[in-house]
Amino acid sequence: MSTGEHSHLPIKYAGATFPEMRQTATDQGRWVVGLLWLGAVCSIVGMGIFLPFAWDAQVYLADLHQYQAYIHGQVDSSLAYSPLFMIAALGLARLLPLWLTIAVFGFAYFSGWLLQLWVGMQFASPDERKLFRYVAPVIAFFPGLLINDVIVSGNLAYILYGLMLATAAVGWKRGRWIWFYLAVLAASCVKVHLLTMLAIPLLCGKRQWTRTMITAAAGLGLYALQFRLWPQAFHVYVNSLKVMSQMRRDFGCGPAGNLARVLQIMGVPYEMPSIILYVVYALAMFPLLLWLSRLYREGKVRFASWAPVMLLGVVLLNPRILTYDVAAVSLPMALIAWRSLRGVGRTFRKPALIGFAVLLLSLNVFVEVNEDFVTMLPDAWKYLEMVLMLGIFAAGVRSLRKEASNVPSLISRESAPTSFDYADA
Repeated sequence: MSTGEHSHLPIKYAGATFPEMRQTATDQGRWVVGLLWLGAVCSIVGMGIFLPFAWDAQVYLADLHQYQAYIHGQVDSSLAYSPLFMIAALGLARLLPLWLTIAVFGFAYFSGWLLQLWVGMQFASPDERKLFRYVAPVIAFFPGLLINDVIVSGNLAYILYGLMLATAAVGWKRGRWIWFYLAVLAASCVKVHLLTMLAIPLLCGKRQWTRTMITAAAGLGLYALQFRLWPQAFHVYVNSLKVMSQMRRDFGCGPAGNLARVLQIMGVPYEMPSIILYVVYALAMFPLLLWLSRLYREGKVRFASWAPVMLLGVVLLNPRILTYDVAAVSLPMALIAWRSLRGVGRTFRKPALIGFAVLLLSLNVFVEVNEDFVTMLPDAWKYLEMVLMLGIFAAGVRSLRKEASNVPSLISRESAPTSFDYADA
């Protein structure tokens, strides 16, 4: 065989095998993703068999039997949610057979979770999706990147956040915010503090201040109206919140909530100090978010970079951040952390990635041991989650500033991007 023939063999071989190798890698990746999803489903089934399961959903089911008491103002125990939601939702549920009510709720719950994942994946670049498709099935068990079983609680928040995030995606992608406002208004009838989600159109929409204020006023008005319509039931609901806070120290994992918990443990008044901290904290956070949104509107940062930081910042504005609130932004948090670590210089990139992975693993091991075996620090999950949220948010702000500084010239606000960078690609 001649030298020329030899010289062409590697080229022909590589040209013939590279597509096959690429297809094989793609097929293997799909198999791994499929196995991860199967493992996630099996894990949820196993948790349902061997561990406490759907504790919040069981409360909703028990409340079905108290419907007449809600209507006639004879509730004397506790209310999971406000009368405005409980009376309407339970009245609708009573029209259906019990098995169909449970099936509809289960479908809505699962769909809400998937919608949260779908919205989070829209911010990932094509290369990032190759990695995060492996993360998506697993992150349900790590809300806020810390291990927790809230995914099997059956809490309505998964449905509410799925609706709010999906309709927000319609808003920032197509400029139609009406469905988002309706979703937030409905969610506020369940949990009034979810009105803080109205910050989203202010931070990434155009000329939304008036509509946002109208929706906020409507939500607060509906909340206050309950005192007139169902005074006794509303009184029971408010007392239920107070008892939950005092007996279970369920103040959430935000800065104000953790301060309230610490002060309560110390036996000193906590309501006014925590309110003051929240006001000061919110007055610092919201202007910061507005300034960052200006970078996006001026075209200095991409929407795919801005959106995860924005969503995390909006959740941090919530006065009572609970586990399922954090679960809604778990994927955006992971994206921010990944991009921040990838943005480190090449010399320190690998040590930074390994160091963060070891830190995250250590925190999760500590949380698991602390909650299920030896309690070294009560409510450790909430303190550590606050540190993680604030730390990742700070890293996201730093990344946005770095991205903005690399833009040579400004883009006019009229031509700034108004939709996903990667989803439309």
